[in-house]
Amino acid sequence: MSGAAFHPSLDIAHAALVLRKGIHRDIDSYSAFYENDHKTPTGLAGYLRERDLKRAFIAGLAFDFCVRYSAEDAHSTGFPVFVVDNACRGIDVDGSMDLTRASLAARGIACISAEAIAAPSALRR
Repeated sequence: MSGAAFHPSLDIAHAALVLRKGIHRDIDSYSAFYENDHKTPTGLAGYLRERDLKRAFIAGLAFDFCVRYSAEDAHSTGFPVFVVDNACRGIDVDGSMDLTRASLAARGIACISAEAIAAPSALRR
């Protein structure tokens, strides 16, 4: 698993959780909450609940795959979800960016800017 190893100069001593996904050879993994079989949890939902965290803010690569499926699974797991869209980048395969925005909107998952996080009224849910 050296290809997935952290770079030796990366200081992760402060990290409370290192979540490993995509470790099952026969199952893809886009979501931070479940493997793509939609049955195998990563443990993230339990970790968040144990700490009494109430909302999920999701950002990263790729907006139209990992971010999308993580946001949808967080929502399905009962967390209010915000996708920080200006902290994401997508791939846009055959219109996947537009499909992602439509899917998130249909579920009531808000796409916000990083600047909105500092404005608590924008995050009331």
